[in-house]
Amino acid sequence: MASLYNRRANTKSASPPVVAELQAIFRELPDEDLLAKLRGPRRRGPRGYDPKILWRCYIAYYALGIESVSSLIRLLQDNPFIARACGIESPDGVPSQPTFSRFQSKLAKPVYATLVKKVLWALTDRLHKELPGFGKSVAIDSTDIKAWSNGGKHHGASDPDAGWCVKTNTEGNKKFVWGYKVHILCDTIYELPIVIDVTRGNVHDSQRATPLLRQARYATNHFWPRHVIADSAYSSDRIREHVSRYYPGAQAIIDPNPTHKRAVAKARLTPEWTLIYNRRTAVERLSGRLKEFHRLNGVRVRGLKKVRLHALLATISLQAKALASGGRACVRKVA
Repeated sequence: MASLYNRRANTKSASPPVVAELQAIFRELPDEDLLAKLRGPRRRGPRGYDPKILWRCYIAYYALGIESVSSLIRLLQDNPFIARACGIESPDGVPSQPTFSRFQSKLAKPVYATLVKKVLWALTDRLHKELPGFGKSVAIDSTDIKAWSNGGKHHGASDPDAGWCVKTNTEGNKKFVWGYKVHILCDTIYELPIVIDVTRGNVHDSQRATPLLRQARYATNHFWPRHVIADSAYSSDRIREHVSRYYPGAQAIIDPNPTHKRAVAKARLTPEWTLIYNRRTAVERLSGRLKEFHRLNGVRVRGLKKVRLHALLATISLQAKALASGGRACVRKVA
């Protein structure tokens, strides 16, 4: 079987376009520190799988929006081109489901999760340098993701880190989801993520706005927005003061909540204000792309640490795909 696998991979026919896309994504990943830490010091005994292979398999998993780890394994067994791109030379070298599970648990540990987040920050820094005006107009919003668990009133819930998220849909009806919130700060021109955070579903959106802005500033020295846009859930004097204090000249374009009397009194909703505020829909489209094409909505793990890793990998795969696209005009179309 291995020889047939190698013959298929070595055929003279051109490899599928998806292979070139994956290879371009892998080249964009600033993952040297992460891989060095994962490999650790040399030890005697069986070496096991190279972390680079497992890491690339996971990036392909999110970049291609594969439904499950079982589907990923079948793809690697059936498609030698994609397997070779990930560093797998034969069907016998395809990692098993327990191997992937152990690697994911390892990545979720704080020492490695911090390095995964630094991969995201490094990609964000690249986007600032390569895309003119990136990060000048930004929007904040959260999106709910359902936990891989059923909600419960008692301690029997299989994911105790999750919480009830209550959101109002476009029709004005309340939607209840047992799960988590992914808080996103994104560029509204290119519709690409800058930083993200994950909390229980019952954490209010406004509590994570200033931490997101601080994280963006910590991630790169290039983050100096002119407009910070958010809906009425973020109508807070604290958020407005944070924007004006730490980003000189920046405007907080936040829809005043009707219950926030002071904000309503100060609001000057001019046509220019409305035009800028309408850019906020970029973060909603970004959330949709992350859910539809990068598995953000396909949570198959439990616990805040693993769900946070899940969201980071979905975001990293989108950022790397945008950088690998090689053209400024098409980054908004990256799925």
